[in-house]
Amino acid sequence: MAVECVLATSRQHNRIASHRKRITKRQGKMKGRIASAHLILTIAYNILKTGEPYQELGPDYLKEKEKNKELKMIEYLKRKCYTIENSQQTA
Repeated sequence: MAVECVLATSRQHNRIASHRKRITKRQGKMKGRIASAHLILTIAYNILKTGEPYQELGPDYLKEKEKNKELKMIEYLKRKCYTIENSQQTA
């Protein structure tokens, strides 16, 4: 039943659909479906456990999380008195 819910989200622009697409690229259709079904069950469990309503994080949730992680690491290194230079070169 959870896999059917995953298939229902395939045309939507949300966290679950982007999760399925990301896993499917690397591991195939079935593993992507099962992994996204696991995500849905995890979300449902947390909703039942905490009693809080589900808040959609958006399809770009992981990209934003990685960006924030990078910024936190830069701030950490600056506090440790390291100098940070921009390593990205423009074409």
